[in-house]
Amino acid sequence: MSNFTATHLGKWEPTFTDLVDGEGSALTEEGTWMLGEKPGLVCVFEDDEPLYIEASTNIAKTLQCYIKGGSECEFRTMVGVVEMGASLKNAAQRAKSGPLALRISKRVEKFRYRVAAAPTKSLTQLADAFNVVADTRYAGPSALSNRALDALPQ
Repeated sequence: MSNFTATHLGKWEPTFTDLVDGEGSALTEEGTWMLGEKPGLVCVFEDDEPLYIEASTNIAKTLQCYIKGGSECEFRTMVGVVEMGASLKNAAQRAKSGPLALRISKRVEKFRYRVAAAPTKSLTQLADAFNVVADTRYAGPSALSNRALDALPQ
């Protein structure tokens, strides 16, 4: 559980709220066809739970990577690690193609997404802060803590 709330974001609270609240679009080819090559923030969620927030210089390309794989994609890697139990050492490679990539693609089809505009120079800092406040399943503080504990030598 995060110790931070949306009020900690100050003037960015409305952007955060717009990104994580409300109805999203399906994370499928049909649900992303209308997006262009614009920068912004992408939030992927399942039901009402934010899973991952990322800064993107090209929202359309980012979402296509989430859906199709084929290139290294942190989101797909984290789905493989958290949801499928893949090793962090080789999950990035396995999430690109092969059996794990197919399982990830089937899982991703069930997710939804929302996007929000934000200043290009602040995208990364906003994504990092929003992940902390939302404590997202794949990139929030709890996820980072779990990865650190899992990486301890046996």
